[in-house]
Amino acid sequence: MEKKRVSVQIEGRSYVVISPEDKSYVLSVADEVTAGIRRAAQSARNLDTRDCAVLAAMDFCDDRNKAQRKNKDVVDKADQIIRQSGELARQCKEYKEKLAAAINENTNLTKRIKALEEQLRVLLKENEKLKKSGDSKALENEKKFEKTVRDKKNEKLMGYVPMRQYSLFEEDNTPKADKKNGKN
Repeated sequence: MEKKRVSVQIEGRSYVVISPEDKSYVLSVADEVTAGIRRAAQSARNLDTRDCAVLAAMDFCDDRNKAQRKNKDVVDKADQIIRQSGELARQCKEYKEKLAAAINENTNLTKRIKALEEQLRVLLKENEKLKKSGDSKALENEKKFEKTVRDKKNEKLMGYVPMRQYSLFEEDNTPKADKKNGKN
């Protein structure tokens, strides 16, 4: 960068400043220095210009240090925000992947439900056809078979022993099974 020579007046004295900044900036800095010296002079009347310049320089250094500290705090907070945003971006990506998986699973389940509903509809139609076809005899036979199976299960559970009741007043008390085999 090209450096420029700028002439400034501070408290009645001329100074030449060599700076890469433009003339208006250098003049505004000189005005700030002059204002700082005048503030110091107003706070203590018995100080000479040199003492006021030292106090103004201390004020400027204090302001600069505070600004640097504040800047460091802002930079630290920005770094923390950047780290947090990176973590949030990672979590967001993770949640997007989970959401996509859930949507896919939901789509598959919806397709499966539709297929099962179609299957149920077909079975209901077939059931209606069987009912209407007058196949009541098959249903009766099925019910009889189910009753027989239930009765046999109940007999086994109760320890069923087949028994025959004979009458004292009948002449032939021989069991029918014995008569068939020829036993008397």
